[in-house]
Amino acid sequence: MRKLFIIFTVFTLLFISCSYDFNDRTAVDRQTSESYETTETQFTTQEAITYFTGCNECTENGDYRFNENKLLENLTIPADLPDEFDLSSFLPPIGNQGRQGSCVSWATTYYLKSFQERIETGLPYSTDRIMSPAYTYNQITQGICEGTDFKSTLDILLNKGAASIESFPYLDYSCNIQPTETQNAEAESNKISDYKYLSGENMALEMKTLLNGQTPILISSFLDSEFGLIDEFGLTAYRAHTVDYSVAGGCHAMLIVGYSDIFNAFKVVNSWGEAWGDDGFVWIDYAAFDNVTDDTADFRVISTAIIAYDL
Repeated sequence: MRKLFIIFTVFTLLFISCSYDFNDRTAVDRQTSESYETTETQFTTQEAITYFTGCNECTENGDYRFNENKLLENLTIPADLPDEFDLSSFLPPIGNQGRQGSCVSWATTYYLKSFQERIETGLPYSTDRIMSPAYTYNQITQGICEGTDFKSTLDILLNKGAASIESFPYLDYSCNIQPTETQNAEAESNKISDYKYLSGENMALEMKTLLNGQTPILISSFLDSEFGLIDEFGLTAYRAHTVDYSVAGGCHAMLIVGYSDIFNAFKVVNSWGEAWGDDGFVWIDYAAFDNVTDDTADFRVISTAIIAYDL
């Protein structure tokens, strides 16, 4: 009996140690075999907690950018949009990018592509149905675990697809492992068909329309010290204020999954774990999107907005 107990205990410990944890790392708080101390990919809160960012899309003055050859066009905006809408129940578990500048891959591959496959199949999430941010991130960075951009990441999703987090685990201390032929073959069934940029015109209404059509929006945002503060509604938010672009706050990629006219803001999923913000979410004021084409506005923090279509 004692031998059986020992065998059971060892098996249990091995199972626990091998299971994938999406949320445990709430900040840069553990030793790793590699060091990523580039301030350009870090954001420090007012409580002096550091999180990694890693998007290469933001400008130094808040200018909004898009590819005019890949613009979303002819979107019909209905007159009866609801006052609020939320796709967050269709997302995979809130994840944490940890110690590397992989936010673009978390927004595009982990959240968006996993969401698309969930909508397509209707099947519940499991590790073989959640897409790995490492699959796209590692192919771009090749061992230098710093920031990336939307185009490079979306082009991989377009041409190669994405492998599951079960077959290609995410390691926040390494980005040099490259996919095998088997993993690339798996990725083929998880492609996007195309992606389009939002022009910035009539942006808030376009985004509400897209969300109601089950289309989340990828964004890059400049972060300053007021990102993630508690607002008058008790929400973790990013509200209108005068932005100081000289203060290094990081450029961050996230995914918009909802909105509320009551809160006057879009609901955005982050990749800093569920212990951050409102269980991993933040609300960004409508003003940030109303201001993208107004170069006189004080609160200009959105640099890019993109949607992607499932194959």
